Amino acid sequence: MKNYWIIPVLVIILNTGCKGKKAKEAETQEPPISAISIIKGQLNKLDSSLYAFMKLERHGNKTDTTYLRREEIRKLAEPFLSLPDIADEKNYEKYTEERLIEADRETLSITSNLKDGENSEIQKQLVTVDLSDVSSGKIQSVYIEAYKIVGDTAIEQKLFWEIDKYFTILTEKGERQEKSEFVKVQWQ
Repeated sequence: MKNYWIIPVLVIILNTGCKGKKAKEAETQEPPISAISIIKGQLNKLDSSLYAFMKLERHGNKTDTTYLRREEIRKLAEPFLSLPDIADEKNYEKYTEERLIEADRETLSITSNLKDGENSEIQKQLVTVDLSDVSSGKIQSVYIEAYKIVGDTAIEQKLFWEIDKYFTILTEKGERQEKSEFVKVQWQ
């Protein structure tokens, strides 16, 4: 007689244990795409290319265009490289990820937003993937919004990298964004 009540107790224990495991699996999220590694790959490709590089720079209402040496590209791309990688294990749990397929443009947009109450320099990251050739899944662009305070100055940056074409960096300083500078580096 005593053995009959053991079976229902074991079933209850097993069901409770499985539900706990499923809940833990649902809590863990896949790390976001590493935009920093994409940028580093682009820079490595540019290091060995034969492209001509041009920089367009705008401070206020003054615009200047110059040709660049290959060695200058990494220095200009430093705002991308100095950002934390949200795909690192210590960072990715600070972000929520949303994926949106745009059928008319044949793209997949992967947006990572900083969760409320979290603190990080990267506020938003958007990676756009070309779906016209599903087998390749080539990344088209990377967009990052960053915010930090240096001393008593707020610095907001909007960084955009169009893969294999150009990158832009818009930097606004001050609470009312009194100082604004824009840099675009393109290659052919």
